[in-house]
Amino acid sequence: MHDGRLIPSAIVLSHDEQRERLRDGCPDAVPFATVVGDPCADQLRASTPFRDAYRTALGVRPGQKLLVLTSTWGRRSLLGHGGDTVRRALAELPRDEYRVVAAVHPNAWHGHGGWQLHTWLAPFVRAGLVLPVPETDTWKAALAAADAFIGDHGSVTLYGVALGLPGLLGAFDDGVVAPGSPMALLGGLLPRVTAGRPLAGQLADAAATQPGDERLIEVGGLVTSRPMRSMALLRGLFYEHLGLPEPADPAVVRPVAVPRRPHDRRRDPAPPPVFVTAHFEEHGGGAPTVTVRQYPAAVQGAEAGHLPDPHLLAAEGEPDVRWLHTADIVLARPDATGRPTREVAGPLFDRYPGCGAVAVPDPAALNGGCGLALRDGPERMARWRDPQWWTTPQTAATTAHACLARFGPAWEGEITVRAGEDLPPAVLTVAAVRQPSPSGD
Repeated sequence: MHDGRLIPSAIVLSHDEQRERLRDGCPDAVPFATVVGDPCADQLRASTPFRDAYRTALGVRPGQKLLVLTSTWGRRSLLGHGGDTVRRALAELPRDEYRVVAAVHPNAWHGHGGWQLHTWLAPFVRAGLVLPVPETDTWKAALAAADAFIGDHGSVTLYGVALGLPGLLGAFDDGVVAPGSPMALLGGLLPRVTAGRPLAGQLADAAATQPGDERLIEVGGLVTSRPMRSMALLRGLFYEHLGLPEPADPAVVRPVAVPRRPHDRRRDPAPPPVFVTAHFEEHGGGAPTVTVRQYPAAVQGAEAGHLPDPHLLAAEGEPDVRWLHTADIVLARPDATGRPTREVAGPLFDRYPGCGAVAVPDPAALNGGCGLALRDGPERMARWRDPQWWTTPQTAATTAHACLARFGPAWEGEITVRAGEDLPPAVLTVAAVRQPSPSGD
């Protein structure tokens, strides 16, 4: 209203309940209000059948979970107030089991500038964060393909609930949320991210308890009261005000375009340093299995309860040499000349006296095998018998290292390896390298 006169010629609402709130706040505006639904919510729902295509484009591999971190703008947003949630997601969730996408509000991009936002988030991007630029609808594709979300008081959080996704609140500003609105109701229902408790456990609890929760279903239903009709209703309203007849073709909701592989980014030639944990399970005299999980080292904080007794792998050429000087395993650069593992490893043992093993990728093994030279022990060759997407030379090296620590320096054999609960297993064969005798036998 301005000087007693209503300014807009039409007010569009997404749900009938908004008309009642408008009646309380500005009754003169109610005759000009039309409930048309929510075109964004409709597009998200139209996109859900194409979940697999979006996941592939986002770099989500078989067995991985896709987590969307969504932040609105302002000091009390996820990035402004709860920015540590981004670090925790990358530090605590095993990198082979999770793909993490950040959906950041365009106001944050344009308010600070793309250069500044990229600079702030660069350590997280190096640790695996996917950061779509605001000019695309990639955030919609990610939400339609997600397994869970962590959000704040922005609208994407409400869209996630409307899609039935389990979620947590990494931040929430009650002061800017309208009392009695769906977002206010959601703020009282979704659990907050808790410090001092593993994030994976909090996400697991959300996944176990939220689907089917009638209260969340009811709030999600408040996103739109005209589901899948918004395009037709909006177009009819526009043409009515233009005084023109509508086109004959129907106005339909189209799904989100498949992203143009936003996960492709500048990649350093040396893989980032990782902390690795190994959990062994014995099977009543049968062959043991081991679950090996990797966590980006550079984003670990002071709390490390999620990493019981880890070992550290760093790659030759890592620019932050602190990691190389504290690494248990140094991953050598691939050697195409075919030199023996011990010959490649010797200079690295001399340069980094703290490391106990040097892994040399096997150029002849297309399945991610490696040679492993021990500082105090015989050489090993580790090869994957049934490789998966996650079987790499560094995974072979860290698994072999964990097995030798568990079963003794003379151990060799086969072991079933998992990189996570839902990832396909693989079998690693570790064999001692027999040195030829002086007689040539």
